[in-house]
Amino acid sequence: MRNIDEIWKKRVVEYNTELRKYLRYMFNDHLLFVLIFALGGGAFTYNQWVGTLDSSFPAPFIMAVILGLILSWSPVYTFLREADAVFLLPLESRMKKFFQKGIWVSFISQSYVLLLILAAMMPMYVKVTDRGFQFFFVLLLILLGLKVWNLYVRWYTLKNQERDTHFVDYFIRFALNAVFLYMVLSGASLVLVLAVAVILMGYLLYFRGSVKGKSLKWDVLISLEEQRMLLFYRLANMFTDVPKLKGKVHRRRWLDAVMNMIKYDQKQTFKFLYIRSLLRTSEYFGLYIRLSLLSMVILYFSETLWLSIVTGLLFMYLTGFQMIPMFKRFDYKIWVSLYPVAESVKKQSFQQVVYWAMNVQAVLFSLALALGGQSYEAGILLAAGLLFAFAFANFYLPQRLKKFEY
Repeated sequence: MRNIDEIWKKRVVEYNTELRKYLRYMFNDHLLFVLIFALGGGAFTYNQWVGTLDSSFPAPFIMAVILGLILSWSPVYTFLREADAVFLLPLESRMKKFFQKGIWVSFISQSYVLLLILAAMMPMYVKVTDRGFQFFFVLLLILLGLKVWNLYVRWYTLKNQERDTHFVDYFIRFALNAVFLYMVLSGASLVLVLAVAVILMGYLLYFRGSVKGKSLKWDVLISLEEQRMLLFYRLANMFTDVPKLKGKVHRRRWLDAVMNMIKYDQKQTFKFLYIRSLLRTSEYFGLYIRLSLLSMVILYFSETLWLSIVTGLLFMYLTGFQMIPMFKRFDYKIWVSLYPVAESVKKQSFQQVVYWAMNVQAVLFSLALALGGQSYEAGILLAAGLLFAFAFANFYLPQRLKKFEY
């Protein structure tokens, strides 16, 4: 038993060390400044929007759906690794406390998300109902109780090998979470609330009894743990290079025209490599497309010029900043060092690729604003975006590359 406790402590320490290593790069000074600015603008806009609501707005329904989805997403942190299926399998009967600790670590970690989202939704809820902010603490206790319920039900379903059971369980838990929260938020009869609570307990007891005596599905648990860490690595890869993340390469024939625009010249060597990496690797191209589409959707519905400019420039900054790790993508390839190309040409090529990628975003963002019926504002955003791309690529980026090299 002592050995198992030591394994648990070691895994938690290694996990926290891994998180801190990448969070240091993710929440750097520049990004924190942008986030504070964005949160301030978003809070101001949200406050203005809340002021326009009345009692007919379906705040309880919206909150029940959003919070129900978050509650239903309840992964259990097991900290298992591939080799554990061999070395820890004989100790399965003694690892009950190991997994119990994993459930409660999951609860603590995921409770922060619930707290933040509930706090963000409370002004909307108070505005359209006759309840005050003191109801926040009651809702928080209910959400924490539901989170414990979701984690334990999720843990019991993981003992079933059939993946169909996992998907069905998610939708059932979402329905029960949403219905229970809607009744609480809308002030339904206490009898109805208690009836749904009884169903919740019955659902938990049913799964607990159905898997009693069943052994753990080690391959499922290890696979889910690897997927969970992979999601974190993909997020971290937006800010720095993650050696443990292996990106996929896609052919994308429909983008060959872009590659054909590059002249066959010695000085274009690294420009060809960087554009090829941007267009064909999943981590960079996927990031570029996701940020661009998200910003375009926001800009399409935006009605304030200054907010549109801030949104467009913010997403351009995030795109350019998160492309910086691509600069060292080929540093560990031996054949690249054989190229008779100066280091200054490499830097210049990278700056040009980032510059034109941000220019394309500026055009797309202004197009989204124009489609929303704001042609004049679209022209201003385009000019601001092109100017920002030039300043980023020629002044900010060279300084970041110097630090990045060190």
